[in-house]
Amino acid sequence: MKQLIDMTNKKEIGFVDWEFIHDMQGVVPDLITPEIIHLTGEFLKKIPGEWGKIKSLLEKHTSPKHVTHIAISDIENLGCQFKVRGTLKNKKGDVLDFHRVVVFDQDPMEDDFLGAVITDKDGNFSLAFGKRVFSDFGLEAEPDIYLKIYAWETEKFIQIGKCTPPVFEKMETKEGYKIFEFGVIAI
Repeated sequence: MKQLIDMTNKKEIGFVDWEFIHDMQGVVPDLITPEIIHLTGEFLKKIPGEWGKIKSLLEKHTSPKHVTHIAISDIENLGCQFKVRGTLKNKKGDVLDFHRVVVFDQDPMEDDFLGAVITDKDGNFSLAFGKRVFSDFGLEAEPDIYLKIYAWETEKFIQIGKCTPPVFEKMETKEGYKIFEFGVIAI
């Protein structure tokens, strides 16, 4: 499941299946990447009929005069045995709303991409993911998490920081899911 966020107007739009993103990358590759939809009238015209509900949702955010930039945010990535969450703020304590948080598992050979989320209006983020995203051959019990932080600059995200935040609290649900709570992360 992916969440769509209107970065032009800083509004959460709704949710779509990953299949929509994948399908549209084949139809209009110059207007959509895994992280951004460059929403135009042309993009809307190319949406196949099977995605009519999503088209109706996006029509409300289309401008005839300019491109609306829609960020694509992961909600969950191949399961939800693990969840990371936290709040982004700058060094002065101001909330970093609508920033992109890319979550990785650090490994000796090659780091694993766990997902990318957009903070909400309060700077909060949350990402669920499955063990198979980071555990090569099932050997790793837990991920070694680090984050890359990106700010929205006109038409794209620009990296503003990288950190390995300490886990503020680690919880396990009765279903066996592990939650890594980072609390406030100052960038």
